[in-house]
Amino acid sequence: MKSLMKEDKGPTTKRKILSTVHRIFDPIGFSCPVTLEPKCLLQECWKLGLSWDAELPLLITERFERWKMKLPKLNALEIPRCVREDVAEDAKLSIHVFCDASQSAYATCIFLRAESADNTSCQLIQARNRVAPLKKISIPRVELLSCTIGARLAKATIFELGLEKIPIFYWSDSMNALYWIKRNENWATFVYNRVLEIRKLTNSEDWRHISGTLNPADLPSRCSNA
Repeated sequence: MKSLMKEDKGPTTKRKILSTVHRIFDPIGFSCPVTLEPKCLLQECWKLGLSWDAELPLLITERFERWKMKLPKLNALEIPRCVREDVAEDAKLSIHVFCDASQSAYATCIFLRAESADNTSCQLIQARNRVAPLKKISIPRVELLSCTIGARLAKATIFELGLEKIPIFYWSDSMNALYWIKRNENWATFVYNRVLEIRKLTNSEDWRHISGTLNPADLPSRCSNA
């Protein structure tokens, strides 16, 4: 993270914010709660109609600088490299996909759970988040978007890691989103299209409810400091 802290004498612009975010290499997604803040700032810039090299308003610049100053704390983050390194041979494996949303973003995170006679462990294997659409939509619909990216990410992750034979469970704290996924009714176009994709990628029977206070996807759905 030291390279991100180097002094840049130029003004803070959309291009600079985007460049800074893209220099954080994190294919798994451990840092996605932290990188959400500059993404939200970029969205605010788009709302203001600012060009790529226009100097940003003072309030946005100050928020970006405060965020950047805390980045060195990510250096203390230790990431395990092997998914199954400590898993016993007789362990019962399962995949758990959590989905959540807030007014500003929606997110998903995927865990591999290993249960044996002596130990039970959970390891994060993928996480993603996205800024909520510029056009305001209801929170239940943003929650449905989180379920959509959860289904997509799970499909790709399972294929890449060869985990097709392991049981998978999908979790959301949105009763509305779960109702849409499980029921066969004539939904509005927005809901219908997302539900159709989710059903193509997952089994509706595998979707379950989780309390919002226990949902780990809550963290990447909100802006956090390093």
